[in-house]
Amino acid sequence: MSYLAIDYGKKRIGLAIGAVMPRGVGVLDGQLPWDDLFLRIEKICKSEDVETIVIGLPIRSQGEEGTLAGEIRRFGAQLHAATSLPVVFEPEQFTSTEALQQIKEHKKNYDCKGEIDELAAVLLLEQYLAHSQEK
Repeated sequence: MSYLAIDYGKKRIGLAIGAVMPRGVGVLDGQLPWDDLFLRIEKICKSEDVETIVIGLPIRSQGEEGTLAGEIRRFGAQLHAATSLPVVFEPEQFTSTEALQQIKEHKKNYDCKGEIDELAAVLLLEQYLAHSQEK
């Protein structure tokens, strides 16, 4: 079983694949029409034998959903309809911030916003997998 994690953003959408050790698989242009995004995501899901899609749901420090949560939920529902794959939402905070910090620690020159989004998706999937093992 393989999972596809999506770090959704209006500008960029980070992607990661894995079941045990997640790996980044790129970034999509968040400004593309959703139908185009769904086709690209579906292609990745088929080539990587994905069985479940995990989408990060932004949660603020007080516990309420972030401003993009409604849009992300709609995206997930339509993605499920387009791919017929189960879509689960993983509450997340600060994955992009943590990704940026990790990149800064390991690279001198970091002009890599796409890399941040991709790593954020990896961190999201790692978190989801850890939570799944606890259950």
